[in-house]
Amino acid sequence: MEDKGYFRVMKRRWIITFLVFTTGLLLPGIPQALSKTAEAEKIPSYSGWSEIPPSKNQFILVGDTQKTSHWEFWRERNDKERKLIIAEITRREPAFVLHLGDLTTRGSSKKHWQDFDDLHRGIREKKIPYFPTLGNHEFYGDDETAFHHYFGRFPHLQHRRWYSFTWKRIAILMVDSNFSKLTNEQIEEQSDWYLKELNKFERDEKIDFVITGSHEPPFTNSQVVSPNPKSKSYFADPFIRFKKASLFFGGHCHSYERFQIGDKFFIVSGGGGGPRHKVSIDPTKRKYPDLYPGPELRFFHFCELEKRGDTLSFKVYRLEPNETFSVVDPLTLMKREGSFRGGN
Repeated sequence: MEDKGYFRVMKRRWIITFLVFTTGLLLPGIPQALSKTAEAEKIPSYSGWSEIPPSKNQFILVGDTQKTSHWEFWRERNDKERKLIIAEITRREPAFVLHLGDLTTRGSSKKHWQDFDDLHRGIREKKIPYFPTLGNHEFYGDDETAFHHYFGRFPHLQHRRWYSFTWKRIAILMVDSNFSKLTNEQIEEQSDWYLKELNKFERDEKIDFVITGSHEPPFTNSQVVSPNPKSKSYFADPFIRFKKASLFFGGHCHSYERFQIGDKFFIVSGGGGGPRHKVSIDPTKRKYPDLYPGPELRFFHFCELEKRGDTLSFKVYRLEPNETFSVVDPLTLMKREGSFRGGN
C-alpha cells in the first residue's frame, strides 16, 4: 500500500511538472507575467546623466556582455573573461559607460538580469552612469517583460529606444537597430529624429565630434552574423555626409573590426564576453577591407575614448591570456575644420 501511495504522489508531481514545462514552452509570456504580479520586484537602477562627473575626461564603450545560452552547448562560455572585462571597466572609473546592446542572454528573464546586476555591482556602487542601447537579445522572450527589466534599470532613458546627449563638445547618438521590432511609423520617426540630430549637432559651434552607437553594424566580416543593410541605409549613409561625424560603433559581431570610409571610422566592438565570432580575413573573400590586421578569432575587449582639447583619442583594451590588459589599435582624431557637408 505504501508503494502505491508513493507512486501516486510521484505521478502527480510528474504531471504538474510536465504541465508547467509545456505551458512555459507554448505560452512563454504567462510564467513571466505571473512572476511579475506575484511579487514586488526590487529592480536596481543605474546612474544617469545627472551623475556624470565633470572632472573625468574619458568614457568607455563595451558590447555583447551576454552569457552563452545553455542550449548552445557547442559555443564558448566566457564567464571568467566577462568578469575581468567588467571589473577592469569598473576599476578605471570612467565618466560613463556606453553599452552597444545584448546586455543579457534573454531580455525577459529575471534571472539573467539578476546575473547582469551581480556582474555590475561595482558599477552601481561607484555610481558610474550607464547608457545602453537595445540589442536583439533584449527581445528574447516576452517583449513587455523585457522592457520592464530594461527600462526599470535605466530610468533616465525615460522609455526611449533612441536618444542623444552631449559631453565635452561631443554629441553621442544611440539608435535602435532592431528594425523587425519597430513599426513602420517608428522606423520613420527614428530616421527623422536621427537626421535632425545630425543636422543640429553639425551646426552647433559647441560640438566638435559626433559619435553614433548601434547594436547591429552596417559593416562586418563576421562568419556568424551579417551586416544589417538597414543600419547602413538609415544610420551609416547619413552619418557619412556630415563633417563632424567621426566614429560609428556597432556590436552584434562578437569580435573587433575597424573600417574606414573617407574620414569616418566604423568600429565593431562586440568583445564583452559573448561567444566569439570568427571574421573573414581573406582579402579576396571578405566583404569589407578591415584595417585591423588580426586573426579570424579575436580578443575580448572594451574601448576607451578620451577628450583632450581639440583631440579625441581612441584605444582598445585587449584582454590578454595572463588576465592583464594591453592597448591595441590606437587612433587620434582631430577637430575637423571645413565647410558643412550635411544634408536632409
